[in-house]
Amino acid sequence: MKSPDPASLQNLNDIVLPATVGWWPLATGWYVLIVFALIVIAWFSYRSLHRWINNGYRRAALRELQLLEDRVHKAEERDASLRQIPVLLKRTALSVYPRSQVASLTGKDWFHFLNSTVKNPLFPEAITGTLNTVSYSTGELGSIDSQATTALVRCQQVMAEKSPAFNRANRRQGSMKPC
Repeated sequence: MKSPDPASLQNLNDIVLPATVGWWPLATGWYVLIVFALIVIAWFSYRSLHRWINNGYRRAALRELQLLEDRVHKAEERDASLRQIPVLLKRTALSVYPRSQVASLTGKDWFHFLNSTVKNPLFPEAITGTLNTVSYSTGELGSIDSQATTALVRCQQVMAEKSPAFNRANRRQGSMKPC
């Protein structure tokens, strides 16, 4: 029953809520945001794939260096494996730098080149001598045990991603220091 008094509480009706607003169709701003997000995702995916492909030589060299390191600990394969370390280092450099710049380097010039491509020289005179001995010796290599381990570690550092020595991006941008 309705009361004749317009201010009476009996004359009140329930509140009718409006229908909920749907998400579709989206406003133009949302489409712009979605397209922008897809472009950013595509760009980061492209850069990541490009970086991964460009670092394939580095991953392969580090895998091979790990195999050589494992063989160094076996007595029968030790000398042959040690002799392969400088060869692997040169092959890795040849995959990054122009052949005309790297192929003819040997001895001190080669290690000077390697040291000039990094901020902190990784090949001091002792390791340089060890790797030269390993490269050109035909006899037993039993006298260089501790130095060979240090040389292996330095080779891993120079090939690892933390070191810019074998970084194709640095070579392409011309940031390499001249020898």
